[in-house]
Amino acid sequence: MSESRYRRKAPFRQAKEEVLVVCGGQTEQIYFDLFKQVFRPSLGNISVITAVEAKNPLQVVEYAIRARQRKRDYNAIWCVFDKDDFTDFDDAIAHAGRHKIGTAFSNQAFEVWFINHFRLLKSPLHRNKYKEELGKLFVFPYDKSRDTVTKVCSALLTEEKVKTAIVNSRLGYERHVAATVPFRPSAFESCTTVYMLARSLLNWAE
Repeated sequence: MSESRYRRKAPFRQAKEEVLVVCGGQTEQIYFDLFKQVFRPSLGNISVITAVEAKNPLQVVEYAIRARQRKRDYNAIWCVFDKDDFTDFDDAIAHAGRHKIGTAFSNQAFEVWFINHFRLLKSPLHRNKYKEELGKLFVFPYDKSRDTVTKVCSALLTEEKVKTAIVNSRLGYERHVAATVPFRPSAFESCTTVYMLARSLLNWAE
């Protein structure tokens, strides 16, 4: 895989540019920490942190807002969180939008993004089935342990697989948007906008 196309040749402006990625959990942070290492190995200007005290999506967004108040020179800020059984999912997305913060959300969980590295989910798949589905796609059982998630993310982070995930996730998202009026992400079962963040970081790195 050629990764040089994702690196700027003359990064003289890089010192003043930084993207903050605020994650709602460990799985998301592992993925984007490795993402940064694979596609931007010589640059340290993507900060990936977990809002450890956040208990729901709205608190993840509030964490990001406070982070910007402490440091106002971020080039962009993104929140990464899941729907799970949270009832503030739509409110969190709207709240982030009002504050010009991007949301890379997954309904129901981040593993939808993992699956989209292989195929598009054309019908609802409850998160209770993610473990079984990912077990079929890999040669080892899937669980939420750090070692397993790191192994999975390392296998997924190739240019080809990430591009596949971006295409599949975009198609899924657009299908849900067209079928759900008014716009209500909590109804977008088996949908993720993580592709928007991944695409943004890849484009920004070129």
